[in-house]
Amino acid sequence: NCKKSNGNIHITNGTVTMKSTGSAGKGISADGEIVFGAVNAEGPVVDATTTGAKFLVSGHGENAEYANPKAIKCIGDLTSHSGTFTIRCTQDGGEGMESKDVLTINGGIYDIETYDDAINAANQVVINGGYIYCYSSGNDGIDSNGTLTVTGGIVIASGTNSPEEGFDCDRNTFSITGGVLIGTGGSSSTPTSSACSQRSVLYSASSATSGNLINIQDANGTNVFTYKLPRSYQTMTLLFSSADLKANTNYTIYTGGSISGGEDFHGYYTGAVYTPGTKTTTFTTSSMVTTIGSSGGGGGRPGH
Repeated sequence: NCKKSNGNIHITNGTVTMKSTGSAGKGISADGEIVFGAVNAEGPVVDATTTGAKFLVSGHGENAEYANPKAIKCIGDLTSHSGTFTIRCTQDGGEGMESKDVLTINGGIYDIETYDDAINAANQVVINGGYIYCYSSGNDGIDSNGTLTVTGGIVIASGTNSPEEGFDCDRNTFSITGGVLIGTGGSSSTPTSSACSQRSVLYSASSATSGNLINIQDANGTNVFTYKLPRSYQTMTLLFSSADLKANTNYTIYTGGSISGGEDFHGYYTGAVYTPGTKTTTFTTSSMVTTIGSSGGGGGRPGH
């Protein structure tokens, strides 16, 4: 372990660089809670990387128990108020930010690329703000074994092929009341309609190609969503949620095409000019969660 505490770890500011190369190594680890930054503060610059492999503790096959590498891990709550985070875990079992209780992000900038879950919590994930990019090469983008709540921020979560998901909270409550959510994976948890005040779309495609654009626009040709896929999928489920999705409104989904100008946050374009490609389908937001095709199972309680 690069930085280990038997109690709590609070990192308010400064620059912290951790690289663990040992088997099942940890970048930052606490038996208590971990807190980054402070409210209305710039926060720390954190670079945490693990390159070591997992190792077998006991058992074999499906009953095997492994010790896994983790970039940032705590037994208690993990709370991040602010800061800039670059997190990498390159080996099987490697997770980015993990709490064995509640993980809360209130702000900051996060670039997380891992083999296993980029963000994981045992009881709850809460995202209230920030710019968050999660990419897992072998599992879920964001995984809560309990509930998942998003009230704000821009959150991009890319999981791998089925059964893995961009957003995964088993069949627990998935609440969306604000922010922009973009999730891609072989399937997805379904937002819980009764717990949401912001509309979502679950769009499934039989295949998807890395670098391809997906665009959603209303009947007037106004873009509400343009995203460049970060990887290819055998089958893909896309979850998109934004305040720009209005009630009882007709929308069209395009794939392909081209993009120019605007700003790009890990493939999510704002203020850009989109030249349409292939018209794929249309839908109407007549319910809080609109499902187009089959989402491939997985995830939250049925949206409707």
